[in-house]
Amino acid sequence: MDRFEVTGLHSLSSTIELRRDTAGNLMIVFFGALAVFIVAAMWFGTFSKQETMRGLVLGTKGGQRITVPIGGTVKKVWIEQGQAVTTGQKLLTVIPQQTASGASPLSETDLQALIDQKANTEQQIASIKTLMARDTQDMQSFDANVEALTNNLRSQERELERSVAAQRDIVQRMQRYLKVGYTTRDSVTAQERAWQDYAQQLAAARLQLAQLSGTSLERLRAVQQNNNYSANQLADMGRLISELTAKIERAKSAISTDIVAVTDGKVAAINVREGAEVAVGDTVAAIGDPDAPFIIGLQAPSKSMGLLTIGQRVVLKYDAFPYKTFGVKYGRVIAISAQPVTLPKEDEQSMAMVNPALAQSAQSAPPQSKFLVEVEPEDKTISAYGVDRPILIGSTLSADVIVERRRLIDWVLDPILAMRGRT
Repeated sequence: MDRFEVTGLHSLSSTIELRRDTAGNLMIVFFGALAVFIVAAMWFGTFSKQETMRGLVLGTKGGQRITVPIGGTVKKVWIEQGQAVTTGQKLLTVIPQQTASGASPLSETDLQALIDQKANTEQQIASIKTLMARDTQDMQSFDANVEALTNNLRSQERELERSVAAQRDIVQRMQRYLKVGYTTRDSVTAQERAWQDYAQQLAAARLQLAQLSGTSLERLRAVQQNNNYSANQLADMGRLISELTAKIERAKSAISTDIVAVTDGKVAAINVREGAEVAVGDTVAAIGDPDAPFIIGLQAPSKSMGLLTIGQRVVLKYDAFPYKTFGVKYGRVIAISAQPVTLPKEDEQSMAMVNPALAQSAQSAPPQSKFLVEVEPEDKTISAYGVDRPILIGSTLSADVIVERRRLIDWVLDPILAMRGRT
């Protein structure tokens, strides 16, 4: 009895120990494999951060999107889809928000007053320039007359100098003749009188030359003073014209602003209609060749520019073809602008500097510059319900661009290494 019990207990104990060792080994293998999997995933796995950007389909032949510089209401649309336009042609007329409520008559009155004042100032400028030209012409005529008269007097002076010298020789010879009795005193006196007449005429000629030179200098000085005074007047009136021109442009903008074409081409897209409200920077039209190849122009914020590379693949989602229905398309980055196309507004910059908490909050991100990123799409059409639909120039879209890709282990260790570098 006792032997049976001992034997049974020994067998049971061996069974329990065997099961316990097997379970422990399985747990060690499981956690070891899990650790290896985690390390491998951290080492080979990657973490990607993408940025969604808005963009526009641009033509490669003179393609250009048209934006509005002011916010307001579209008063008139002067173009149609597909119409050929030239540089400077009027496309739209926008009424600013501050005058859309009926304050335009006063602005038109002010504008007319400014235009009249500018016209009067321009007439005064023209009159002053005419007077200066007349004074210059008179001075040239006066100089020509003075030069002719001076030459005549110089010629007379030379003739009189010769006459005086010759008469002096005669007087000296007559005086020698008088001493030896070959002539009379009256003859000598007559020759001396002639010598004095020639000398007086020479002095008179030289006096006229001096007076003529003084008169010419005084006239030249007077004309120069008048020209300097007129030049100062022209400078003042030129500044006044510049101020009036700026005021006129502001007055015109207060009434309406014309949006003009900046390049030749065809109207590829019109995004607004008469009576629509627009904000500053809104794209209202696009100009290009509808049959030409196109590219995608993306507005990339400055925070995403550091890791963008040429050849990088991006995901394109056209607004005209919702991606949930028609899928997404792809393209590759072909150009990245070195200069921003738009800068943050001054009020936004000052607000972010004054209130850093507002700049760092999720509701109001700090203002950023926008850079142009050009993308070449892989497909020029989209299949919609069995039909290949063309992508029109001027169409808008969104693009998902990967701006950061790191290994998971780097993503975990980089903050620790950065903290060590700061200590």
